[in-house]
Amino acid sequence: MSQVQPASSQTIFIIDDEKDIRDFLVTFFEMNGFKTKNFSSAKDYIDQLDDTPGCLVSDILMPGMDGIELLSHLNKIEHLRPTIFITGNATIPTSVESIKLGAVDFIEKPFKAELLLEKVLDAIKSFEKNLDAVHHYKSLTQKEQQVFACMVKGHKNKMIADELGITTSTTEKHRASVMNKMQAESLVALAKITLQLKPLGIDFDETP
Repeated sequence: MSQVQPASSQTIFIIDDEKDIRDFLVTFFEMNGFKTKNFSSAKDYIDQLDDTPGCLVSDILMPGMDGIELLSHLNKIEHLRPTIFITGNATIPTSVESIKLGAVDFIEKPFKAELLLEKVLDAIKSFEKNLDAVHHYKSLTQKEQQVFACMVKGHKNKMIADELGITTSTTEKHRASVMNKMQAESLVALAKITLQLKPLGIDFDETP
């Protein structure tokens, strides 16, 4: 299992088009033992992607690519970091969409820095624990991922077979493989694992 790393080994990636906010967050997080990297736009962040462990703290409403578009892009290329959005113009649809895409949290400006720090620490801790589930999920074949989605919706073998255009016996083999690879002892356990896959931005309600 992954071990939660100390703040000194984690980097906070800050994206905000307002320099004053970036400077404040850089100072605050560095005072609390983190390394920081800051960017004035989503494009700048994408252009400098690397494998440094840490947490992304990003504004949502920015010129050019906004935060939702950024997270959608990061999901597609499977560049996974726990993400917390901050915004001064929160709307329910935007907050719902950000969470569906895998954002850990959504904070309205103005916010208390201590609250943001608490949420960042929680996000890093949860993300470290979720990485094992993410790796297991990525080991599934495309067909097994489809069977997984059907299983957590409560579909029986015959229904899954009909939906995916495979035989019932093949469905049974895929189900057994899914349970084994995901290290789930029951369907309830498998359903709980879907919560750990949020960093991938997978919406199991919309998956075939």
